[in-house]
Amino acid sequence: MADWLSSVSYGPIPGLLTELRAAWPPRAAAETSGYTTTDLGAAEPIAVLGLTDRLAVAIAARPEGSFAAVPVVRDDPWRQAIAGDGLSAFVAGLPLASERSIGTDQTNESIVVGERVIVKWFRIVGPQPSRAPIVAAHLESIGFRETPRPLGTVDWLAPTGEALTLAQGDAYLAGARDGWDWCVERLERHVAHESAPCPADCDPWIGGRLGLLVARLHAALRQPSAVITEPAGVADGSDVRRWHAAAISTLDEALRLSEADPSGRELLAAVGPGMRADIDRLVACESIAIQPVHGDLHVGQVLEWPGGLAVIDFDGNPALAAAANELRQPAERDIAQMASSLDHVGRIVDERTTGSRHQIVDEWVARTRGEFVAELDADRALLAAFEVEQECRELIYAARFLPRWRYAPLATLRARYRG
Repeated sequence: MADWLSSVSYGPIPGLLTELRAAWPPRAAAETSGYTTTDLGAAEPIAVLGLTDRLAVAIAARPEGSFAAVPVVRDDPWRQAIAGDGLSAFVAGLPLASERSIGTDQTNESIVVGERVIVKWFRIVGPQPSRAPIVAAHLESIGFRETPRPLGTVDWLAPTGEALTLAQGDAYLAGARDGWDWCVERLERHVAHESAPCPADCDPWIGGRLGLLVARLHAALRQPSAVITEPAGVADGSDVRRWHAAAISTLDEALRLSEADPSGRELLAAVGPGMRADIDRLVACESIAIQPVHGDLHVGQVLEWPGGLAVIDFDGNPALAAAANELRQPAERDIAQMASSLDHVGRIVDERTTGSRHQIVDEWVARTRGEFVAELDADRALLAAFEVEQECRELIYAARFLPRWRYAPLATLRARYRG
């Protein structure tokens, strides 16, 4: 099955772009999973990959320089493709196979084809090449096996000459569940059992296990390969000052976007000075080791399946511009993101919990985060600064993509700075 996607080439279909422009924007699917959808009306169709006479991928230029990639199907007129239309099965080389969408919140769209392959469509691409295929190829080349096996990509050559990845295919891990399911379930069962032990197959103490996985991932990412020949490096004072300025800017944006939410505005006004002080700890750091990192490492990126754990989705943080998704960064970026997400697991369960059980959740968060970080060699000043920045990114992400998520980072900040 290897390379079935990367070996495919699609030629132009005369008149198709003109036809799509006349029907633009294509009718959207009804289901959005709570996400703020991309405004295709503000994007101008500039290219189309014609797959068949009824299946295509439209590419539209967005005002800020990126591109919207839109799988579409001819349905009088054209509409956005959904699972069951056969588009993902076609590019996977399994045209008669079943299709189903992964039913979790996401800023991209992932389709399981024939219970054998998962095709991930990137809704926004460019202007720089996607980091995901680079990282996946690097890990594959050095034999890292704790990620689904990459099968290839569907690429488009942009007018700038950059090859942009529109879709990525990986082997589907049967029975896999992401961390927003299996981690939350473990904590919920722990809370439900209170003082009694959880069943052996639902051990709630996952921090050390995740810490060891991330340690192995980072070790693999530091190893040179034919794909990334010089992975390790050192950031100097100018890099640190740039990170500090970016973190302060992120804090300011999170504060601005929270102005419309009275509870968030009040909380952030109270804890903002403490957040700013932790970010300012960056300025004392110099000569920081950098390496390729995951870039958006949270519990939802860790699948649990009968074969163990597997890390997915190396395309970076969807709330950030391309410059902030650099391939080489301090490993503490990933560690901070995962530590924050473990806190968010607790906030999710806390939201569903009443009475004295809140204390059980708080104890779980403290122990799990502690055991996770203990398995990793992290600079504590960097970690504190990046964790604050991550919570600000979560607030920005909620404002831009998923408003109902706002409660989790606010609860994390309340617990951290107000006790």
